Amino acid sequence: MIKMRKKTSGTAIESIAKLIDMPYNPANEELNNIHRRLMSGRKEFEQAVTKTLDAVIQMSAMDLTLETNVATVEQINTSIESAVDTISKSTGSTAGITSEVSKAHESLTATILSVSDESAKIMEDINNCEKEITSITKLSASAISTAEAMKTDIYGLLDIIQHMNEVVASINAISSQTNLLALNASIEAARAGEAGKGFSVVAEEIRQLADETKSLTGSMGTFIASIQDASKKSSASVDTTVAELGHINDNIQTVWKLTGNNRTGMEHIADSVSSLAAVSEEISSSMNELDSQMQYVNGQCQSLTEDTASLAISSHSIAELVAPSKTIEQHLDESTKIMGNMARDAFYMLDNQVLLNCLNSAIGAHQNWLNTLREIAQTGTLKALQTDYTKCGLGHFYYAFHPVNPEVADIWNGLGEKHKTFHSYGTAMIAAVRSNRTDELPQIYEQAQVCSKELIADFQNLIQMIDALTKERVRVFE
Repeated sequence: MIKMRKKTSGTAIESIAKLIDMPYNPANEELNNIHRRLMSGRKEFEQAVTKTLDAVIQMSAMDLTLETNVATVEQINTSIESAVDTISKSTGSTAGITSEVSKAHESLTATILSVSDESAKIMEDINNCEKEITSITKLSASAISTAEAMKTDIYGLLDIIQHMNEVVASINAISSQTNLLALNASIEAARAGEAGKGFSVVAEEIRQLADETKSLTGSMGTFIASIQDASKKSSASVDTTVAELGHINDNIQTVWKLTGNNRTGMEHIADSVSSLAAVSEEISSSMNELDSQMQYVNGQCQSLTEDTASLAISSHSIAELVAPSKTIEQHLDESTKIMGNMARDAFYMLDNQVLLNCLNSAIGAHQNWLNTLREIAQTGTLKALQTDYTKCGLGHFYYAFHPVNPEVADIWNGLGEKHKTFHSYGTAMIAAVRSNRTDELPQIYEQAQVCSKELIADFQNLIQMIDALTKERVRVFE
């Protein structure tokens, strides 16, 4: 009985030392309780490891998000400050230009009013000119009519003068005939002697009268010739006057048409000036509205300047949160490494399922990381991407825990360089985007895909291997 109790006590102590399952013997109740407490402590340690790993991974993600958002906020704030500064300068310049435009517009308005007054005066002058031209046209028509009548009278006078020439010629013929008859009578009186003396005196008187008549008709012919010559010259002058009056009348009609066209043009100008005056009033109203808007924009710019200052303070405050969060992350990472060292001891050895959970979680995080890389390659826009291979979903666990089983350790140890290379593609992608080398993005993503397939294959092999060891009740950390 004593030997049996020693044997069961030795088995219990060995089970406690290796912390493996054992049958509980009522005789070893104290050892049984120790075994239960240690097994319970191991489970609690596994939970602590899982929660610590989850916390450190979330802290890493939070740190990355904070850093990315702080950088984005700072960049946005810088852009806003630059934009506000540009807008402020622009509004200042625009205000100056607006002032100059207002002055120029006032001058333009005065000019428009002056043009309007001048247009009214010109219209009045044109109307007066049309009246004068109308009067001149009437006078010209009257002059032409009078000249035409004068021309007719002169032609009538020339006819009369011609008739007078004919009468003078007849008188000259009669005078010559009379003179010849007087001569014949004198000859006959001389033949008659004393009896013909009285007749001879009469004949002489008749001859003298004929000579005087001929002399007078000769003078009248000269006078009539002078009148005829003057009449012909007057007729020619009248013809020239009538022609010139006709040209003058034509020119007056042309001036009338031009004046009418000028009046129409001035009416159009007056209408245009009126429209321009209306537009000028609208411009004045718009300039006043623009000035009000500029004042409003200046006020908004001032508010934006104050907001950017507040945003800068908030961004700095957020940035200050990164430092303590990094400290927490570092402490959690150090705690994870301590737990990794503790896991080598039989009392704290982790169950295979913990490693399987971490691997499955790492695969999911790995796929998400690769999807983010693909989005960056497609859009050329940077996103939050963890490039530190020690701080990703796999990194914290990988560099803290080291499986002991030779088969598992062989694959596990080979993950390091591949995992490091995989994250280097993220660094290369970010550098290419920042330097605007977008043509390199697809190639970088393709290389990352190739590396990803190798890592996923290793992850799957590890999972299969750990599942097999679990079925054999073999732990990877022993």
